[in-house]
Amino acid sequence: MNTTIQHKVKLAFLTLVSVMSGVFLVSLATIIINTQVDTEKSSPIFTNASAVSSETTTEEAPQYVYLRKNTTTGPSVSALAYLVADVKTGEIILEKNKDMRLPIASVSKLMTATVASEIKREITRDEIVEISKLALDTEGKNGNFKVNEKITVNDMLYPLLLESSNDAAEALALHTGRSFFVNKMNEKAKVLGLVNTSFEDPTGLSSQNKSTPNDLFKLTKHIYEQNSEIFKITTNRSFKNDSHVWFNNNQFARTEGYLGGKSGYASEARQTGAFVFSLPLSALEPRQIAITILRSTDRQKDIESIVAYLKKNVSYGTKALASETPEPEKPPAVIPPPEPEPKTPDFVTLGFAGDLMLDRGVKSSVMKNFNGDYSMLFEKLEMIKKPDIMFANLEGTASDKGKDGGSLYSFQMDPSVIPALKGAGIDVLSMANNHVADWGIESFTDTLLRLKENEILYTGAGLNLEEAIKPTIIEKHGIKIGYLGFSDVGPHWMPAKEETAGLLLTNNPKFDEIIKNASYQVDFLVVSFHFGDEYKPTHNQRQETLAKRAVDAGAKIVIGHHPHVIQEIQVYKDSFIAYSLGNFIFDQKFSPETMEGMLLEIKLWEDGRMTTKQNVMKMNSLFQPDKIISGPEEQVEFEQFTEIKTNI
Repeated sequence: MNTTIQHKVKLAFLTLVSVMSGVFLVSLATIIINTQVDTEKSSPIFTNASAVSSETTTEEAPQYVYLRKNTTTGPSVSALAYLVADVKTGEIILEKNKDMRLPIASVSKLMTATVASEIKREITRDEIVEISKLALDTEGKNGNFKVNEKITVNDMLYPLLLESSNDAAEALALHTGRSFFVNKMNEKAKVLGLVNTSFEDPTGLSSQNKSTPNDLFKLTKHIYEQNSEIFKITTNRSFKNDSHVWFNNNQFARTEGYLGGKSGYASEARQTGAFVFSLPLSALEPRQIAITILRSTDRQKDIESIVAYLKKNVSYGTKALASETPEPEKPPAVIPPPEPEPKTPDFVTLGFAGDLMLDRGVKSSVMKNFNGDYSMLFEKLEMIKKPDIMFANLEGTASDKGKDGGSLYSFQMDPSVIPALKGAGIDVLSMANNHVADWGIESFTDTLLRLKENEILYTGAGLNLEEAIKPTIIEKHGIKIGYLGFSDVGPHWMPAKEETAGLLLTNNPKFDEIIKNASYQVDFLVVSFHFGDEYKPTHNQRQETLAKRAVDAGAKIVIGHHPHVIQEIQVYKDSFIAYSLGNFIFDQKFSPETMEGMLLEIKLWEDGRMTTKQNVMKMNSLFQPDKIISGPEEQVEFEQFTEIKTNI
């Protein structure tokens, strides 16, 4: 009996244990399932597909690639070597000689900034750099530093990157020891895998600072991903600290989609650059595209050509999307040919503005109303970036050197206006006018050097006579345009001589010969004159004589400055004459006529045909151009002789 009871109790206990175990296992399974569901609900959409159970995954994640419509032709690019690639994926989209090792000029400063930033993190962003005489002895004046001036490491990055200041580069290197700093640049290159890159100085002045488009892309990618502050700095229009305002002289700074970069120029390197743009190549989101370019003869045109090509021919999508082209029910009767690439234009667009003077009342207005930011004067002048070449007359010098000659009207602009002019879109300036000697030959020479440093060409003057009489030549779309400048109103004491800087005067005994020789070197020659009577709306006989002599000697276009008001235009033989464009930016608010000027646009075909648009620009009370009255585009009817006509 007891045995039977014990057996029943044992059996009941085992049954109870089994039931409880089953309940526990079911509960545990429920908890696990619920936990897995909750986890799947909270996981990011970019969870790695390999981490998901094969039982719950029925298809692979789509693979995105770059797809090209046209594989037979590429963009028209003058650069000897370049590379275009996606910053995030590293995929190369276009390239030419991507591993060719060439001098990189001021693109070197991207590595200078990278090393300086890393050193800054090791110390402090408020670490003080003292500007030494040795740093200021470096070629170039951008930054406008003074001996023994003290600036933080962080602030020094702005003149380095915005104005490409060689003095800033040297000062940063000298702060930690120049050899140590340059070694750090080369060490960083090795760490980043830049196997074909080497640096000899922190500025890029050395032709031994060399790299390849492929290596520069790696550096660009690193900066974009790991040190974005550098590129962020290069998108600023300007930066102001307690004692300076530095301006961005990069020609792409106002371009839509520009995310940062650095350009460079040296005689051996030619034009170089490394940039990042946000481009609409995907239906999902814009792509960040890096473009690195070496030994270009026209960097702006090359970048514009590459960007236009990408937008038209390249897209970022899935392989499946590329292969899922539905078969047509019936074959088309005629297969249309592929759309041809746009041809290089057979014309060039030229822009011309009047007298530009940013001293005196203009300077006071900029300091009071724009916090010292000269670039704000050009805030509403995007149109001057549109012509292939933009020309104006710089009425005075831009320097911190020289001595005031004591004239009642003596102009010397702040040297920081020059990077601002470059950033605004000015390509060529006439330096042949009556105010370039106001502060003496030292100020004049310093201005010419500063223009060179900022890649602004000039005419009508030179460091010697040979440079002054040589036309400034720019080739666009296969058409060579030359520029010469003359002053008819002095200063007669400062003509360019064989070994002395100066300007080109109309009383030069070889006047006609200089123009004729220049015309032989180009397809079309522009001759600029500083001549005429101030504030007179009609030109005088002297102006007409000089203009027609220039045409007879080979000028296609004659542009006048000095009267400060708009004067007539004239067609003579097969050439176009504008006797005065009036003021571009000047502080002459005593009349409506001196507060406006002509922004002349000329479209010049390779066969000599020409159209013009005579736009009128008006300044506001701050001397800021803020209103443009657009003129009609008109075909120029060339005749042997024509009557003077006025379209304004």
